[in-house]
Amino acid sequence: MTHFLLQCRLSCVVSWRVYALSILTFLSLNAFAQDDFKPKFGVVDRAAVEMTAFPGDSSAAAVYLYDFGEVTYRYDDIRGLVMVMESWIRIKILKESALDRASIAINTYEGSGPENQEMLDDIQGYTYNMENGQVVRTAMDRKSIKREKATGKYYAYKFNLANARKGSVIEYSYRRTTPLTVRDKPAPWSFQASVPSKWSEFRITIPFFLEYKTTMSGYLPLYISEQEPTDVHFSLSKLNGRGVAYRFVVKDAPAFVNEPFITTESDYLSKVNFELSVIQVPGEISKHFSNTWDNVEKTLNEASWFGVELRKSSFLKAKRDEIMQTAKTPEEKMELAYRHLQSHMKWDGSSYLGSRDGVKKAYENKAGNATEVNLILTSLLRELDLNADPVILSTRSNGRFLKEIPLLESCNYVVSHVEIAGKEYFLDATQPYAKLGLLPEHALNGYGRLIPKKGAGRFLDIKPQDMQTRLEMVNANIQPEDGSIKGNYSISYAGYEALRWRDKYVKEPDDTYHEALKKRSPEWKISNIAVKNKSDDLKLAVNVACDFELEDENASGELFYFNPIMAGRWESNPLKSKERIYPLDFTSGMSESFIANYKLPAGYVLEEMPKAEMIMLPDKAGKFVYQVRQAGDVIQVNSTMVLSKTNFAPDEYHALQEFFERVVQKHAQPLVIKKKAN
Repeated sequence: MTHFLLQCRLSCVVSWRVYALSILTFLSLNAFAQDDFKPKFGVVDRAAVEMTAFPGDSSAAAVYLYDFGEVTYRYDDIRGLVMVMESWIRIKILKESALDRASIAINTYEGSGPENQEMLDDIQGYTYNMENGQVVRTAMDRKSIKREKATGKYYAYKFNLANARKGSVIEYSYRRTTPLTVRDKPAPWSFQASVPSKWSEFRITIPFFLEYKTTMSGYLPLYISEQEPTDVHFSLSKLNGRGVAYRFVVKDAPAFVNEPFITTESDYLSKVNFELSVIQVPGEISKHFSNTWDNVEKTLNEASWFGVELRKSSFLKAKRDEIMQTAKTPEEKMELAYRHLQSHMKWDGSSYLGSRDGVKKAYENKAGNATEVNLILTSLLRELDLNADPVILSTRSNGRFLKEIPLLESCNYVVSHVEIAGKEYFLDATQPYAKLGLLPEHALNGYGRLIPKKGAGRFLDIKPQDMQTRLEMVNANIQPEDGSIKGNYSISYAGYEALRWRDKYVKEPDDTYHEALKKRSPEWKISNIAVKNKSDDLKLAVNVACDFELEDENASGELFYFNPIMAGRWESNPLKSKERIYPLDFTSGMSESFIANYKLPAGYVLEEMPKAEMIMLPDKAGKFVYQVRQAGDVIQVNSTMVLSKTNFAPDEYHALQEFFERVVQKHAQPLVIKKKAN
């Protein structure tokens, strides 16, 4: 392997799987010539200034006309090796709401000593406007640049681009110099932003003595991807040699829209990330930074804030003895240990690997972070002679867990794993109202890594063991003559619906939920509200029942219109975009049912029987069933919507969008009750 090789992998997510390819292989596929774009700083074309709306997105408040970054490496006698990042941004302001883009703040790190300080210099900027039929350029006043203390050892360079207004084109450039003692890798480069981008380009020249592991992620194709060997020159002669220059371009990137049913923005933005793998300077000992999952496990098991704390369990022996006297089976031991930690410990809401002040102190204080709570649970399970180990993972808000990249920093959460008679259980004692085996939704993010007490670790699928389940029922009498519906209503929450309800209302006074129920159906007169199994048995559903009365002041005695889906109605389609390039993640499956029986008075009938509906998604991914029947003087209504699949690829979007649209249409369909003719 030549020593200027940049080891790089392209991560493309297809059907929620990550495929890794050598970037050299990927780049070799770039066999067709593309149109290039190389503008000149300080010169803008008239058409850009005259533009009043972006053709690719008429709703865009601004558009990046050019977003350019280039990284090179130099040697400084004082600071040693430094990265130099040249940035150049050109933006068209289309709406007044985007004028804040003309006020720029750039943070730099300034540690102790010049060798630990970033530098920002060569700041330039222009604003272009149409005035009297001509393009007028206004230069930024260099004296207006301000350097202010931000936080800690960070400072902010702030400047404004003069004369910016709706219709302006603004551009600015700057150079950031970063010692490798401050940051040993380029910052991630995103090809997408909250507004469209016509041209986003990133270049980097890697000298032969540096090797990086690079991941390219997202859902936009590279328009240009080039590499070529090149000479690199430094003031320190032993660093001179060969290197590789890379160029990546994404053209016509749409604005990133935070659409429904995604994990976190960083999982979907098209971007390139770097991790330093090797520094190998001639005549010096090479330093390897590349990691393996075996190394990650070894690091964790030996860490004072993780593995060492996991082995501190003497403070749990009294509880162990108590459980051993009560439990007769391994399953009973597991459940008693889980229930004890659920009730004894309070999660402080933080998510990061490691214990702060030790698990014993956390246990005594009855509070800790997620790692502490679940390390204590794992220790107690081991004290009970159960096969238990911690599992590290990344929460949904932290970003997708990538098996191909063994980085400890990418994980921020811990749960406990137990294996009994070949059956696996995932436990998280941070959730006081979760039944055994029900992981919180923030932990459902694809995969985790088992950190065993002995032997090699392995990847585990982190899948939901339950659904979002809701069953609503109505039994009522219809009185067309006074336009009223009177009866009783009940709702049952199970799975993740029950967990959400309990998290929100168990510790609240009864009136809090009563008011929430009344607010949800303001047209109802609600009375006799009763809630059963608030938290008595977490394995069972929460059940709510009440009496209600509804009156329609516009009703007549001859005809009575009403919507039979009186609760849990889908009133709008959550999938509103015409197209979608991102997969959909529903976290867990869904099951929503509504069942009603409406009794009619003598002399009234249903005018027309609605057509029954049954929709099936491909591969049994979901179904919707809607049916209205009349049995004597009772109208029976049944609506059931089930999504059994949690992840959908972009090419399944339109089928899913149509599925929800049919649900909305059917739920909006009224019934008409009429008086029989004499």
